[in-house]
Amino acid sequence: MRSVKPDKKEARFKPRFRYLNGREEKFANFIELTRDVSAGIPSCLHIIYACELVNELNQDADIDADSAARAASSIGKSDSANLYRLSLAAATMLRDVSEEHIAQLNKFWDE
Repeated sequence: MRSVKPDKKEARFKPRFRYLNGREEKFANFIELTRDVSAGIPSCLHIIYACELVNELNQDADIDADSAARAASSIGKSDSANLYRLSLAAATMLRDVSEEHIAQLNKFWDE
């Protein structure tokens, strides 16, 4: 894991974090993107699951909405929906980028 020097456009920001050592290549960028997206999707889904589990436990316990015994949910319904849509969008983006790489490799190997 290393940081690379930012280009002039990114000079005001911190150096970009890299998992892979060596020169920057499209395939290396894709591998790093895949790693980040595949780590983020389960995180989103775990947060959503925990929120829904707390809501179900509160319903099963038959606790009034105003009761102090009611467990607090970590996020609200709209945040839960946003995380779910983010997970779907991230998975779709990863699929699209991988299809582009597959097409490029097939074109390269056919030549």
